[in-house]
Amino acid sequence: MERVADVPAHLESNRDPSDFALTNKTLVCCYVCRLIKSRNQFHEAGCDNCKNLFGPSISFEDYTTPNFSGMISVMDPKASWAGKWLHLGRYVPGCYAMAVNDDVPDDLQDILENKGIKVRHG
Repeated sequence: MERVADVPAHLESNRDPSDFALTNKTLVCCYVCRLIKSRNQFHEAGCDNCKNLFGPSISFEDYTTPNFSGMISVMDPKASWAGKWLHLGRYVPGCYAMAVNDDVPDDLQDILENKGIKVRHG
């Protein structure tokens, strides 16, 4: 079974449309992969793409930011030309930020550099 991002639309089929407006006010994205979810979703499940990068001692608040611009929804990252263009081919289907408008915090940057990971922001 293919992995998908843990988003409300996948969990409940009969959601009130006004729920998106409430969720949208708390959207954040992962610094590493740019996956967008609500703060509650990151708190409950972490990042669907980067779970193995961060140990239990790192809070989702350390690797997410509300400062991003643009959003793209990718249903099949491996086949989508937009997914390939944005380097999302190995990630789960979901919504992704087009660009992160914050610098990666120094502590997170150190962790990523130690793992040999470079962060793309645009």
